[in-house]
Amino acid sequence: MSLLKKTILFGLMFWLMAMPQVANSQEKKLSKKQLESQQAKIEKNISLTKKLLNETSSKKKTSINQISLLKRQVDERKQLIKVYSSEISLLERQILTRQENINRLSAELKILKQEYAKLIYQSYKSRNHYDQWMFLLASDDFYQAMRRMKYLQEYNAYRRAKADDIVNTQSSIQNELNQLKKQKAERLGLLVTKEKETKSLEIDQEKKKIALSQLQQQEKDLRAQLAQQQKEWNKLNKEIQRLIEEEIERQKKASAKPGEKPTAKKTSYPLSPAETKLSNDFAANIGKLPWPIVRGTIVSHFGIRNHAELKITVDNKGTDFRVEKGALARSVFEGKVVKVIQLPRYKAVLIKHGDFYTVYDRLAQVYVKENDVVTTKQNIGLVWTDADNGETVLHFELRKQVVPQNPENWILRQ
Repeated sequence: MSLLKKTILFGLMFWLMAMPQVANSQEKKLSKKQLESQQAKIEKNISLTKKLLNETSSKKKTSINQISLLKRQVDERKQLIKVYSSEISLLERQILTRQENINRLSAELKILKQEYAKLIYQSYKSRNHYDQWMFLLASDDFYQAMRRMKYLQEYNAYRRAKADDIVNTQSSIQNELNQLKKQKAERLGLLVTKEKETKSLEIDQEKKKIALSQLQQQEKDLRAQLAQQQKEWNKLNKEIQRLIEEEIERQKKASAKPGEKPTAKKTSYPLSPAETKLSNDFAANIGKLPWPIVRGTIVSHFGIRNHAELKITVDNKGTDFRVEKGALARSVFEGKVVKVIQLPRYKAVLIKHGDFYTVYDRLAQVYVKENDVVTTKQNIGLVWTDADNGETVLHFELRKQVVPQNPENWILRQ
């Protein structure tokens, strides 16, 4: 095999051996970055949940939404502790690798010092520069003198290189030691934080247990509360159904040919080109619509559900978002306001998006009126705060004509 082929083969083998280490290093860096991102996100959610719980802490009544918040707080703390554990494990692996690097470099340094000691001894034997000149002058001819000069140059360069290797290796060891010290301090900090979060988790679990016990004792009041909520939802659903059916009937009449009577059997109707485009754009944004509030947490999900801790069934045609007091509701997509609905204690807004409709319920104030054209993320009203329990909850619905859709399938995951 030629020298060129051997060089190429050796280079390829070296590259293949080095690649897993590089990839592994990049993977670890990426994993650490992901863990830190998860940690920041969970801590942000915990901070919001804590703030929402504090808004109702002065109220004597415990509600289902409060239980949902406490459960979320417990779940988030468990997730955070899990992330901390993963970060600690990652640091421990990095510390082990760094310690192995220090041991390897220390062994290399020992060999370098031994080699340098031999060079110094050989240098001592040659005594001084006078001896080196004598070595050159003792040459038989010019060519031998040139070879001896080149040998002396290479020898001195080699000795300097060995000295530089020792300095560089010592510097590398010091850098590794500094990084090791930093990572150990970071691990210790994470261990302390994890312990703190574990204690907070225990406190939150106890709060949840107490609140659940209180709620179970208030079963009669709770069922009355749910009955009132369901009554309000039913009234809203009835009104929404009526308004959408009226809108469909109006559209049928507008699209009917001259002399043709619209039939009750006709469940679909043609949309105008602008409405068709709007409807298609809305449908294309499934899973990408913004939340109807800037920030909050979901406390009641879509559909008929049995409460996790209480033997109670809840039928929700939308999704409920617990938000801070003073929060604003916003449109999830451009559209046209069909109606501002006045309910006994608060208001609701119905917006049309081609073939789709969105509902924003439990508003104290409304900033839009019928036939207004709204844009995506436009503020449409102030979310109502219940004076009895201090909760601020936005009830949000999404429908395709009269058929309710699960809003969580349509909005961005957070």
